[in-house]
Amino acid sequence: MAYTVLDVAQWARAEHFKFYQQFSHPWYNICSNIDVTELYQYCQQHQHRFFHAYLYLTQQALNQCQPMATRLVDGEVRIYSPMCVSVAILAQDDTVRFCDLPYQANFADFCHHATQTEQRVKNTPFILEQFIGQEMRQNTIHLTVLPWVDFTSMSHARDTQFPDSVPKMAFGKLTKHSDGWRMPLSLEVHHGLMDGLHVGQFIQTLQALFNTPHLLEAASHCD
Repeated sequence: MAYTVLDVAQWARAEHFKFYQQFSHPWYNICSNIDVTELYQYCQQHQHRFFHAYLYLTQQALNQCQPMATRLVDGEVRIYSPMCVSVAILAQDDTVRFCDLPYQANFADFCHHATQTEQRVKNTPFILEQFIGQEMRQNTIHLTVLPWVDFTSMSHARDTQFPDSVPKMAFGKLTKHSDGWRMPLSLEVHHGLMDGLHVGQFIQTLQALFNTPHLLEAASHCD
């Protein structure tokens, strides 16, 4: 996992970082509605899997917003690149599996690898011992999808004894409105590493990508 170490002494929010470091629960959550009309209709017209399309664009947005790539690890503030997505998916027995999707610049490659990884992960039993003693991946975000719930608030399970600064995201139910299609989005982040301004900037970046779905086609032909 490639990263650079941030010089905290030269960081504009150095004092804010130190302030929130003392908190026993330094994370906060913001929920918003994302307009997915253009993206959803584009996927319907071009036979793209909507799930893969918004995961891919989420990954692209993460790599355009440095605060989302910033982590607190071993006393250092690190900036990771490239950023990936780890998404929770359901296996055939209706239990959760964790699916790590590496960064792919090419949308077609992303879909191909995502399909293969999903099939492999769904067919792999969930065993607790697989996770014990494993180092947490830092160049990712933890994402879940709740297609059954049009939520307006959200919280995530966390081990507050573990120094975790990986953002947690959730997409909710796709719903039709008079002006198009929307999905709720939950984003939980470490307040020592970013403020509401940065969350808002990420959401704006994500919305702009969702509003320009033709980028998927261009990304399918890039080298």
